[in-house]
Amino acid sequence: MVRRVIVTLLGLAFIALITYGAFGMRDDAATTDSGVVDPPAPAITVRDLDVGQGDATYIHNGDSRVIIDGGPDARRMGQLLDSLGLNKTTIDVVILTHQHSDHYTGLLPLFDSRRHIRIRYFFENKDPAAASTLARLRDSIVARVDHDSLQYRDTDDPCGDGTPICSITLRGGAVLHIMRPMPEPTKINNRSVAVKIVGADSASFTMWLAGDAEHGEIGYFESAGYARNPGMRVNVLKADHHGSCNGVTPRYLELTRPSWVVASLGAQNDYGHMHAQAKAEYRTAGIPWYRTDQNGTVTIRSAGIPDSSYTITPSRSGSDRNGPSDRRASARGCASNAD
Repeated sequence: MVRRVIVTLLGLAFIALITYGAFGMRDDAATTDSGVVDPPAPAITVRDLDVGQGDATYIHNGDSRVIIDGGPDARRMGQLLDSLGLNKTTIDVVILTHQHSDHYTGLLPLFDSRRHIRIRYFFENKDPAAASTLARLRDSIVARVDHDSLQYRDTDDPCGDGTPICSITLRGGAVLHIMRPMPEPTKINNRSVAVKIVGADSASFTMWLAGDAEHGEIGYFESAGYARNPGMRVNVLKADHHGSCNGVTPRYLELTRPSWVVASLGAQNDYGHMHAQAKAEYRTAGIPWYRTDQNGTVTIRSAGIPDSSYTITPSRSGSDRNGPSDRRASARGCASNAD
């Protein structure tokens, strides 16, 4: 099922762009896990990958490739790297939104020497953590810094110059805005980095992703000025925290104004995702959703040229679906939400 959406967003404000030249190895087409071939630059393809109860997003624009999170299962992500044709290529930017295993474990196969994948930039918050799997991932990153010129960036200073936003121009002309997360919260989720994707033509496609950010950090995004620069209004919103009720507020939807929401989660999860209150918020705002547990991988494509449109295509059709684990959450801050 393909939904075609005519894009009308105009006049997005930009900050100064940092261009990383010579991104990627030359590869004009990459085969997807569904056998579809990526169009050439300036087109952009974003895939919210079906990795179970976790997050993983793959972006392809021109010769540039970006991965945001890797899901909970190294084997599953390895299969996706194979099917996406990413072995023996360069991943220009890898972003770990925050330090939970359902986001970082699947990044380990990127560093498997047998895959011959080169990584240019790796972003994460570098907060101390005791998890052995995360330590192994960080050891692999540092080894590449020493031997393969990988640049390891702290999301608290994403450009290394003290500014809160680092803007990266991909080789197809699309832009990633990587934003400093909330400082020193009590929850790891509220250290999630927010990323805005803007197509090569800024009116053609935009998307907002913020890991597992909860209500506290959602408020921080506005107070930090991100609603003004780079702007939070987008075409597609990646649901915070797998469709949890603590990952959405009416104000968040007012600021982002998405036409679609995509939630990444696994069937039969233990958390009640998607929460009834979150779905009620989306319904009240008139925003339909796809979810990877019911729809599989969700693929978004845009030609990236003036007056173009974008398509959003799930592997399995049907929007606004419910799942077997969905329930009403009783957590503080969620119980009073509309249902």
